[in-house]
Amino acid sequence: MRACLTLMLIPILVLGYADASKISVGPKDADYSSIQQAIDNSSQGDIIDVQSGLYRENVFVSKTLTLEGIDTGSGLPVVDAGKSGSVISITSDNTIVEGFNITGSGGCGCGNAGIKVQSSNNIVKGNTIIKNKYGIYIQSGSENNTFIANDLLNNDIAVSDSGFNNRWNASAPSGGLQGLMAMIGGSQPIGNHYSDYDEVSEGCNDTNNDKICDQPKIMGGGPDKDNYPVASSKS
Repeated sequence: MRACLTLMLIPILVLGYADASKISVGPKDADYSSIQQAIDNSSQGDIIDVQSGLYRENVFVSKTLTLEGIDTGSGLPVVDAGKSGSVISITSDNTIVEGFNITGSGGCGCGNAGIKVQSSNNIVKGNTIIKNKYGIYIQSGSENNTFIANDLLNNDIAVSDSGFNNRWNASAPSGGLQGLMAMIGGSQPIGNHYSDYDEVSEGCNDTNNDKICDQPKIMGGGPDKDNYPVASSKS
């Protein structure tokens, strides 16, 4: 009963909108062929499902949405910014971005990133973020965002976190939306994988072979950190 109640509450607590619509994006047989076009024509609280395919665009999430990549037969969707600007920019609060391959940001140290966060209380989960200037860039003033189970590969700088109280693992008890997600996900610690911090030479020791680095990854000068960074399978 408790599990059923939790699942019933997800659309209300996570999205906050009882009349949320589901919108599809894909190369064919979908509502839209462009992610940005779908966002521009969506309403607050909508769910946008993006099918497998290559999407050459800069995506600006300016509404409270769930943006979800779906493997419809040829892998998770790839969003490529073509080496210009940030790939996905999140300017709305309470947004979920999950299940994308994200690449091709511009090379400017001004914050060009795979995912650029300029808002609060968002969840970024289960993405592969590869070959960008910054993997994830969090602007000052952005708070209480959660980043879990992301794979950050070969970015010039994996993470720049100038925000406050951003969570890089799903183990710490918390209230509100983060508490709900922790309750759904269970108690097993979940962090992220960073290709610049997954080997002994980079400071990642895994002495008990649990595939988690013994020491947390500090995000810049701190205080935010990932307590459960994933070790390389070669370690």
